[in-house]
This record gives sequence, C-alpha cells and structure tokens, in this order.
Amino acid sequence: MTSYLTRQKHAKERLGAALQKMNDAIRDVHKSGIDVDISTLTIHTPRGPMVQVDLKTFRAYDAPPVLRLVEE
Repeated sequence: MTSYLTRQKHAKERLGAALQKMNDAIRDVHKSGIDVDISTLTIHTPRGPMVQVDLKTFRAYDAPPVLRLVEE
C-alpha cells in the first residue's frame, strides 16, 4: 500500500510533467500557425471545487472576435 504522502508526491510529479508536455505542444501548435484559447472549468466535487483546463485551437483568421488582433 502506498502512503498518502508518496501518492501526493507522485501526483505532483505527474502534473509537472503533464504541464511541460502541454506547454511544448502549445508552442509547436503556435509555430505551425494555429492559435490556442485556454480556459478553465470548475467542477464541484464532494472535496470541493476542482479546476480543469479546456483547450480550443483555431487558425488566426478564424479567431473569435475577442481574440483577434486589431492592427493600428
């Protein structure tokens, strides 16, 4: 049986590795000409709110109006 602290440490390490992979993927997608819209979702659980991430991709010219760059 794995101790509670060991489980927490492993979970933190997994989250750090996942974040690094996600950032690398976002960087690669951006370089290919696709933009990423990142938003958070809050899911309410018996332990309290749990935040998750939602990603949407789009080509720059298909961007939603609030995300389009306006040239001056």
